[in-house]
Amino acid sequence: MHKTIIMLLLVLLFISCGTQKQLQRSYTGKPVSALAGRFGNPVTVIELPGDSVYIYEETEELRSTEISQGRLALDPIVTPHVIKTRRFYFTVKNGIIIKTRIEEEYKR
Repeated sequence: MHKTIIMLLLVLLFISCGTQKQLQRSYTGKPVSALAGRFGNPVTVIELPGDSVYIYEETEELRSTEISQGRLALDPIVTPHVIKTRRFYFTVKNGIIIKTRIEEEYKR
């Protein structure tokens, strides 16, 4: 019984702490002007019937690094150099954010 409760709590903790959930909590229900401080100007604004989708991008360069495997490894394993692009999608209706979504893309 105790194991079931602990597992349920861990699953709920994992779901509630994700990036998507934090983004949703931070911006849903707030005006579009709240985005300017964190994201600046949108890369694209898509006008749909009744609402708009504001798209913001953040690009980060992730350098290659060696993965430590202890002392017995003969050949080191090195992660590749990639460029990480995060796209934030905010659906806005009447100046209020109603939906958020995030996508991450890695390019070698």
